[in-house]
Formats: sequence, C-alpha cells, structure tokens
Amino acid sequence: MNALGIDIGGSAVKAGVVASNGSILAKSSVSLPEGKGHLPEPTIQAAVQAAQEALHLAESKGLAVVHAGVGVPGIVDAKNGRVIASANLPGLAGLPLAEILSKALQLQVKLANDANAAALGEAHFGTNGKLDSLVLFTLGTGIGGGIVIDGKIVTGHHGYAAELGHMRIEMSQPRPCGCGRWGCLEAYAGNKSIVKRAHEALAEDWKKSSCLHQPAENPKFSAEQVFDAAKLGDPLATRLVEETALALAVGAVNMIHALDPQLVLFAGGMTAAGEDFLELINSFARDLTIQGVSLENRIRFATLGAEAGLLGAAGLGMG
Repeated sequence: MNALGIDIGGSAVKAGVVASNGSILAKSSVSLPEGKGHLPEPTIQAAVQAAQEALHLAESKGLAVVHAGVGVPGIVDAKNGRVIASANLPGLAGLPLAEILSKALQLQVKLANDANAAALGEAHFGTNGKLDSLVLFTLGTGIGGGIVIDGKIVTGHHGYAAELGHMRIEMSQPRPCGCGRWGCLEAYAGNKSIVKRAHEALAEDWKKSSCLHQPAENPKFSAEQVFDAAKLGDPLATRLVEETALALAVGAVNMIHALDPQLVLFAGGMTAAGEDFLELINSFARDLTIQGVSLENRIRFATLGAEAGLLGAAGLGMG
C-alpha cells in the first residue's frame, strides 16, 4: 500500500508518496510565503501544491495512492480532522484541515500533530525496527513529544496528549516556562532555555572562566555553541550540558515508569551532541529508575531525522 504523507512546518510543506516499507517513492517541498503563517490560505495552497506535485510524480511512475495523512504543529482533534490551535501557524486554528485537503486532493486524509506523526514514523519505519510502543521527545527551541502504544498514536481524550515538554520536573525552585507555568521540562532542556540559563550564569559573575563570554558587539550565542564549549572542557558549559542531560533523563524515566514503552527516543538538533551526550542522559536515568526496571539500550536517539514527520504522516494514512 502506498500513501501520501504531508508534513506542514512553520516555513515549508513537504509531501511524499511512501511505500509500506517506508521507502519514499516521490517527494516535493513548497516554501510558505514569509510572514503569512497567520493566514490560512497560503498554508493550505502550499500543502495542496506539494501534495499534487508528489502525486503527479508518483502517477508518472505508475504508482496508485488512495490514502493520505498530514502532520501539523499544534493541538489537533484527530478524530474530527480539525486543528484546535497552532502557535506557529495560527491561521489554521479552527479549520477542518483533513476535510479541506481531502476535497482538494480527492483522497481520504487523516490528521495528526506533527510530533505525534514523527513518533509514528519512528515506530513504523525507523532503523530501530518496527515497534509497538515508543515515546519520542522532539528537542528544538522548545520540547514536543509523541507517544505510540500498540502501534497507534496516543492522542488523549481532548487531543493534546504527549505535551512532554510541559511535564513538571522541578518543584522546589522551579524555573518559568514559556507556557506560563513553572518547572516544565522545556524550561530546562529546550534550546532557548539552555541559552537563557547560560546568560544567567554569566551574569552572576562575569569573571567566570568561560569561552561563552562574547565581545560586547556580539553578545549572542546558541545552544549548539554551549555544547561545543562543553566538548572543549569549558566548566560552565559542561555544567549546563550536565543539567540538560539530567532534565531529559527525568523526562525519559517518567515515561518509562508511566508507560513502559519499548524505547524512549530523542530527536532534533540536540542529538548532534553525539553519543557522549546520550550516555550522559543514560547515566542519570540509571540512577533515577526504580529497582528491577531495565534500561538496557532503551533510551536512544531517533533515526529518521527530518523525514520522520513525512513518513509518519504517510503511516497515519496507511493505518
């Protein structure tokens, strides 16, 4: 069975026709007009264009497609194919996106949150093998997540399950989170929060020895630079990376204790920190896990990279 996957991002829409083994048979990408995310029409037009280009390419190869899935950032009502809210694409809020795309493409279309779609992609097509259950943390500016149990996405009663970045991991002296609450995982391990914590540490004492000190005309640095500084042995950066690994270990262990999935995966740019960072997370996780629970090779990096959302959306259509 071939299916069309549509991955709607904040700056572009990717679409691809995917075989049941996860091979991408035809693919297209269409950029969104800059600054138009608050309007629904440009996003829908880009999604339809990308999908039609992929379908036409598949048709030229003699490939048939009947079903499709679409992943979109935000909170979705998967049952009714409706976007409830989207911070990155507010123009889609309230729209029956699955129905709109179904009519435009003449295909049956299912809708999912983009992180949920990525989790399904990793479960069905990742190099870890086909999995019945996993938890995926997506590490970027903030932290998202997806949960797959018995081969299906867990959406929850209201559609916003797996907001993993907003589980509370700190009670005694919680940091503020962008969601307006305190002590969330995202407030400790999102890229934005890593940089914020670094600036706070430097502001406490500008005499601290750290290569993160910048000239006055260029006071900014990235989370990636914090990780690079840690690899060079910078003491401040090393402490920040260790704190980040601990926060992610707490999140992973919470999911293992609650759901006992086959794997907990981390995806996103932070995985570029490499196997040493993964082992650091695992070392903290081993100290946090209750006695008798095995963590042997259960916390890993995801394998599909930027294609996870597209593949998962196609997998949604196949299901």
